[in-house]
Amino acid sequence: MLLTTAIFSGIALVLFFINKKENGKQVEGLKIGARQLWQTLPLILGAFILAGMIEVLIPVEFVKNWLSTEAGLKGIFLGTFGGMLLAMGPYAAFPIIASVLASGAGLGTVVSLITGWALLGLSKAPFESTFFGLKFFLYKSILSIPFCLAAGLAAHTLDLLLN
Repeated sequence: MLLTTAIFSGIALVLFFINKKENGKQVEGLKIGARQLWQTLPLILGAFILAGMIEVLIPVEFVKNWLSTEAGLKGIFLGTFGGMLLAMGPYAAFPIIASVLASGAGLGTVVSLITGWALLGLSKAPFESTFFGLKFFLYKSILSIPFCLAAGLAAHTLDLLLN
């Protein structure tokens, strides 16, 4: 995470100095960035607190039986449909998913969780249905399920082979 932070900070500094030649646009960019930070900070703080709570409150037996590598297909199915229920953006979803991984969930479960969140997330259902129609939403959802399961199964298989 430190490397990613350094890279993004470096890019921001380069853009800051490039924009310095553009009559103060760098200050406008800093203001916009600060406003976005201020708007998302409560969400990010809440997500990290929730992620921490999940990490310590998920029973070890539940993780072992339902989410771990040993859970196999159960974990992959649970990850796919659990991801579908994560009705939140990446600022909240990724810390929560990371806490599930830290709790002992298997790689296949976590990959299917992320894939289910990205492809099947119910928070997008009203928008997809409104803009593209209910038929599109249903077809997309039904056709996405095998991709989520396949991604989880592939990650599970790689995890078994490499460990």
